[in-house]
Amino acid sequence: MGRTARRGGGGPDATPPGGRRWATRWTGAGAAVVLVAVAAAVAVPALAGDETFDVEIRLEGRDGKVTGAGSYQPGETVELTATPGEGQVWAGWTSPDLAWIGARVDSFTMPEQDVVLTTTFRQEMAPLKDVYRDYFDVGNIWSHPGTYAAGSQPSETVDRHYSVMTAENAMKPDQLLPDDAIDPVTGEFTFRFDAADAFVDETLARGMTVHGHVLVWHGQSPPRLNTGATGGTRAQARANMERYVREVLTHFQGRAATWDVVNEAFVDGLETFDPATQDWRDQLRGGPHGGTSDWYTAYANGADAAAGESPADFIYDAFLFARQYGPEVRLEYNDFNVFQSEGKARAIIAMATDLNTRYAAEHPQDPRPLVEAIGMQSHNYLNQTPAFACSGHTRLPGLVDDEAAEWRAGACSDAASVERSIQLIVEAGFAVSISELDLQVWEAWDGQPEGDDRAAHRDLTDPSVHDRISRAGFTYWDGKIENRAELEAIQAQRFAEYFAVYKTYASHIDRVTFWGMTDEASWRSTHNPLILNSDFSEKLAAAASADPESWLGLEAPLTDVSGLESAVARAEESAATGATVADGAAVQDALDRARDVLTRDASQADLDAAATALLDAVAGVPQGS
Repeated sequence: MGRTARRGGGGPDATPPGGRRWATRWTGAGAAVVLVAVAAAVAVPALAGDETFDVEIRLEGRDGKVTGAGSYQPGETVELTATPGEGQVWAGWTSPDLAWIGARVDSFTMPEQDVVLTTTFRQEMAPLKDVYRDYFDVGNIWSHPGTYAAGSQPSETVDRHYSVMTAENAMKPDQLLPDDAIDPVTGEFTFRFDAADAFVDETLARGMTVHGHVLVWHGQSPPRLNTGATGGTRAQARANMERYVREVLTHFQGRAATWDVVNEAFVDGLETFDPATQDWRDQLRGGPHGGTSDWYTAYANGADAAAGESPADFIYDAFLFARQYGPEVRLEYNDFNVFQSEGKARAIIAMATDLNTRYAAEHPQDPRPLVEAIGMQSHNYLNQTPAFACSGHTRLPGLVDDEAAEWRAGACSDAASVERSIQLIVEAGFAVSISELDLQVWEAWDGQPEGDDRAAHRDLTDPSVHDRISRAGFTYWDGKIENRAELEAIQAQRFAEYFAVYKTYASHIDRVTFWGMTDEASWRSTHNPLILNSDFSEKLAAAASADPESWLGLEAPLTDVSGLESAVARAEESAATGATVADGAAVQDALDRARDVLTRDASQADLDAAATALLDAVAGVPQGS
């Protein structure tokens, strides 16, 4: 490099007096970050005269256009630009000399030393709805009319990536029926559907599916619906619930494919539950273990215990009314912390199983279960919510490390993990929805260095807060990382692991819905929980979510073979018992083809097609019909 003078040794490998360097290594497809702290950045006074130092820019990965290299005097402003090519995204600036990792800035003040900047342009993530077309729907939330504003970044992001949308608030009870829309004397309802109708109509016009959220919830519900003179007794609350569910499902008939019927009925912190010795009803909000729920309280006011009535009956009634007035809708129960496999997950499964048993006895003419799916909200935490079950249970043993620390790659748990809970739900006969996915990076829920004020949000790669990794009382990351930008790669690893699990159980998963477009727009903005930065640029988590195999170093696509394996088992059983009504040769031919598909790295589409063909053959359905 050329310059008129050299101070402090200069160059990318030199350490300025009293300064700090970051040695940075990027590996993998989206890539992991390894950092070594060498010292701390300090302000250096500008030199007198015309002494200059050099800015060098190094490109890694795909080509793009950058400007800013050259010679500068200390104290000068260095203007930078980085322009990705078509189909590429920019990964920000990394510089040991400036203590930057992936910084998305357009200028800096030249120090009294040479500066080396490294930048990467990588391939843009593929549309999520296309990547997962053969696996499950991928969705997000509509927060306000601006979500669909023509030409806006949110609107373009929705069009590119998502196939199903959920209203963040517009379809909740207090939005459709505000408290002042319930007459305090007569209890008459006056619904306000305008905002929800606008969301639903435009979602359908865009060719996407609507998921309804939510019918019955202790939160965001009008008090007059289930308290006071208009709703405080069991009889009043039940009548109000039926009227509300009838009106809402009738209004949206044919426009919402699925609904969260009941939301968050269970207490928090339920780490263990034994259905053989415990009653799930005791674990509900408002019950003996605390929490509040006006639905529970109202249903307790007038319950005839001798007749078997319970405050918990509000859940059954909610699903019963939903089936009655929305027979075309798939009915789901939704809750958070369902990853607590040995606790909350088991209690929810016990509840849903009991409700289905009761419904089947009371309505033998309906072949469908009453509760069809369980929504795992998935407001997850890096160090609390591992993706994998451990080696005794996982379907992904090559990715699991039984000894890994909770925040490391491969972390697992049989007591509390996404995979183990999915296994329990599926084994109990329910489908799964990943209903509100985000991944908080700070510990604990209120441990963000920026606090919980959205105005204080900073991207993980913002160099102005690079060393802000903890605050008083919340020091989890101290000693584990040196720069908050490291969290971007750690978070991406966990998102890759989640999607590896989702793909492996895809036959049982209907949709995966992210709860927000960008970190800054998230309800937990200062937890940096999503896959896009505040400017809609892709975080490493975006690449990891769209292509978990590459991130995890896998050569073959991850697939769910359980559907085809089940079809093979059914065909073999049918052939052995002579129960099939189909042509035996046709069944055997389909069975041979299915077995062949299972022996190779087939795509999910090929696996599903083979399963369908085999089941059709067993049922005697003519080929091609």
